[in-house]
Amino acid sequence: MMRVLRHVVPLLLLGVGPASAADDAGQALYRRYCASCHGREGRGDGPVAPALGEKPTDLTRIADAHGGSFPLEAVIAAIDGTRTMRAHGVSEMPVWGEVFQADGTTPLEQQILARGKVIAIAYYLRSLQRGQPPSH
Repeated sequence: MMRVLRHVVPLLLLGVGPASAADDAGQALYRRYCASCHGREGRGDGPVAPALGEKPTDLTRIADAHGGSFPLEAVIAAIDGTRTMRAHGVSEMPVWGEVFQADGTTPLEQQILARGKVIAIAYYLRSLQRGQPPSH
């Protein structure tokens, strides 16, 4: 139950429910922050992709890579990036958790808004999975 609340509360504070409204908010955020590298459809073919050292991940295959199950918490952690150790090499993906925190006014508000954006994007990515029924 606490695991679900950790994901739903930030969305509710943003005025977004975890179903289709989260997908809509997530889609808008995805297109603004992610599509330039990962492509509009999430296939790793965005207009910036050829200039990157590493091809961006095909985000429509996340569930396939995890036995058909979409690993929501792992995706949230990957997008957030603030808990990822980057000891060797440089990741070309921004640490979105830090980027999004700049949008709030108080430290708590910054954390809540950043978490809500990260979760909304993760829910949207879940809806992009090939062969998966839509989450609506």
